[in-house]
Amino acid sequence: MKLVLLLFFAAAAVYACTLLLLVLRARERRLLAAAARAAYSDAPDGIGISVLCSGVTSPAQLENLLSSEYSRYEVVAVLDSRRQVAEFGALAARYRMIRVEWVSTGELEVTGVRALGRSRKRCFRRLVLVDRVFDGAAGDLDAAAAVATYDYLLPVGAGQYLLPGAVERLVAELGSEPPGTLDLVRSHLGEPAVLLSREALVAAGGFGMRPLRGIPRSRRRILWEPLLARPGSGWRVPRRWLLLLAALLAAAFGLSAAAGWWTAAAASVTAALVWTAAACASQAGSGRLRHFIPLRRIFRYY
Repeated sequence: MKLVLLLFFAAAAVYACTLLLLVLRARERRLLAAAARAAYSDAPDGIGISVLCSGVTSPAQLENLLSSEYSRYEVVAVLDSRRQVAEFGALAARYRMIRVEWVSTGELEVTGVRALGRSRKRCFRRLVLVDRVFDGAAGDLDAAAAVATYDYLLPVGAGQYLLPGAVERLVAELGSEPPGTLDLVRSHLGEPAVLLSREALVAAGGFGMRPLRGIPRSRRRILWEPLLARPGSGWRVPRRWLLLLAALLAAAFGLSAAAGWWTAAAASVTAALVWTAAACASQAGSGRLRHFIPLRRIFRYY
């Protein structure tokens, strides 16, 4: 029984150490990407990302999505003008949308699209508003993907906000591999985020066909850092709790080792590692929204 417990503690400790290492490495990569942002943000032939919105009606959320300073980037929002009359009218008036012609390429089966709108203002030219009959989030996302310009698609739902530097971090991850070798980049920390290539989506037949299942593991990447968050969400471990529990676990380990209770000592070390890994994950995935880039800053680029 003692051997089984020790093996269990060893497995838990290895898992906690691995998670801790992944979170710390993700933090280092994020800092490096932030430092080198200017190197690829203005590249004319860089990687393009289209944010696909279903159910997004909040002006504050749209301003957040539009605040990215990356050049090859757009936001495609899908609403039903007859089902959400007030919200659609408010967005159309706020961004001075005008109707433009759009012809489907036939890559995805899209129905119910009434009109396509773009802003008269150059500062909002990256926003596309699609008027479509609502029949589910999957249909909205398919319509947004059919309208989108770029080859990588990031679905976003109501209440999900981009964290600062999230777009640049995704671009850096895609750029770290040869072109066309990645079809999926996802993050499990904070709000779940999935960046999908257009080719993988078209091959699957749309969002309703669960396109993630058909992507091989060699064409996937996982980021152990948050990309999306909700205001007020996330749980952060107070620092005093970390110090208090670390002291208690250290005392428990010392007493157990002095008394020769090696199983209890192993349990104390395992608990310390698991607690540290969980604390780091909660700190990374808490998704604080204090430092969003104000929308007025993007006026300098247009």
